[in-house]
Amino acid sequence: MQQLTGMDWDAEELQLSCCEYWSHHSLAETAYLMFHGIYPPVHEENLVFWNMKPGVTMDDQAVYEQYRLGKGTLEAVEPLPLEEILHHIRAEFSGWQENVQAGAEGKSWRFDCLDQATYWSDTHFWIFEYGRETDVQREHQLLSFSCHNLAKAQIHLILSCTELFQCSLHIREERNL
Repeated sequence: MQQLTGMDWDAEELQLSCCEYWSHHSLAETAYLMFHGIYPPVHEENLVFWNMKPGVTMDDQAVYEQYRLGKGTLEAVEPLPLEEILHHIRAEFSGWQENVQAGAEGKSWRFDCLDQATYWSDTHFWIFEYGRETDVQREHQLLSFSCHNLAKAQIHLILSCTELFQCSLHIREERNL
């Protein structure tokens, strides 16, 4: 790598930069780092949706942590119409490639933008479903959209799709890397 990039890399730096366990950057972003010495600007946004049953109030962060950390489910959270939401997401992002291998277990879906803004960019989003198994079916209670380099208009499309189903946005986290 030192000969290829002209930079003085040591093995630990390369491991931390290139291994997915430590670095959550895409291959294109990692290649950019190798040649420029810094990662390109990256914007991450997490959008988390659920609906509480009427009359129930709970702390948003507590509900989110319970699902995210796999500590169980909540009967106070209503099931969401996952298939209908996915149908609208697929229609709004029809020019994007759905990575069916990534979400083979049926609890996550990845959508990759085929028309990247720049050669190093990696614009994609994941949808993660959290819920509970009942005697009859799986109830999809919480949807988390993990957005990587999406433009404001693309974020608005996601918000519009969920609004169609009165699916409330409870958590919105943004960070620039």
